[in-house]
Amino acid sequence: MLGTKICQQWLEKFPGAVVVGQTNTDTSHAGLVSVGVAPRVKAFDADEPSANRTFPYVVFSAPPSGSEDYVAEVRSALKYWNKEGAFVFTSSSAVYANEAGEACDETSKVYEVGESPRVDRLLLAESAVLDAGGLVCRLAGLYHSERGAHKYFLKAPSLDSRADALVNLIHYEDAASLCVAALNSGSSSTVYLGTDGVPVTRGDIATLTLASGAYADGAAPVFTKTDGPLGRAMSNPWTRAQLNWQPRYASFKEFMTSGDALDSYSPRNMTTKSSVGFVPSGRPHSDA
Repeated sequence: MLGTKICQQWLEKFPGAVVVGQTNTDTSHAGLVSVGVAPRVKAFDADEPSANRTFPYVVFSAPPSGSEDYVAEVRSALKYWNKEGAFVFTSSSAVYANEAGEACDETSKVYEVGESPRVDRLLLAESAVLDAGGLVCRLAGLYHSERGAHKYFLKAPSLDSRADALVNLIHYEDAASLCVAALNSGSSSTVYLGTDGVPVTRGDIATLTLASGAYADGAAPVFTKTDGPLGRAMSNPWTRAQLNWQPRYASFKEFMTSGDALDSYSPRNMTTKSSVGFVPSGRPHSDA
C-alpha cells in the first residue's frame, strides 16, 4: 500500500518515468497498472525485458512479516539499483530504544542487535542498505482513513495497555512524500525519520476517532493497564530541514477534526487498492 502511493507520487512528479512494481503475488497488479506501474511478481520470468535491468531509483517497502529471510530480500532488491540515484528502505521507528515517554529524534539510541528478534531484522536490513550507500526512512505508525491504530482500537473491547501511552504517527500520503523527497534529495548512507511530530495517547486516538463522526461502528476500548511503557515523544526537525519536507497532515488530531477524516483512501475517493514490495524506477531518458 505504501509502495503504491510512492509510485503514484513519483509519477506525478515525473510523468514520463518508467516504474516497475514487484510484489509477492499478482493480486494487486490491476491496481498497479491503473496508476501507470508495470507490475511483476517476485518469481518473474527471467526472460522478460526488465529481468536484468537496473534502475537509478529503488524503494524497498515491505514488512519483515512477509519474508522468511528479510535481510536477503533487501539485499536482492539492492541488486536492482545502479547507484546513479538513490535506494530507499522503509524501516520503522520501533528500532528506537527509549520507551519511558521521553523525547526521541533521529539521533536517539536504537536497540542493540540481539535484544529483540523483531527489531533485529530491521536493524540488520538497515545496515545492509546503509553499507551499500542507500537511505533509510524510519517511519512512525502509518495510518489513513481506513487503516491504522484507530480502526483497530474501535474493534477491540479491551486492550492490554495504558490509555496514556504515547503513539507516534504519520499518514500514508506523508510517508510516501517523505520517501520521494529522500529519493530526490537525500544523502547516501543516511537515516531519516518520518513522523508528524505530534504524539498522541492511545486513549485520545479512540476519543478523537469517535468524535470525528466519520466512523459509525465501534466503541472506545477499555485500557486495562495503568503501568508499563509510556512510549516516546518523537520529532524530526533535522529530517524536515534536510529534505525540505513537511507533512500534509500535521497531526492525527487535525486529520480527525477537519475534513471528516477524508483522504485519498476513503471509499468515496479511493480508486485503487494494492501494495508493492519494492519499486525500481527511472526518470525519463532519451531512449525511453
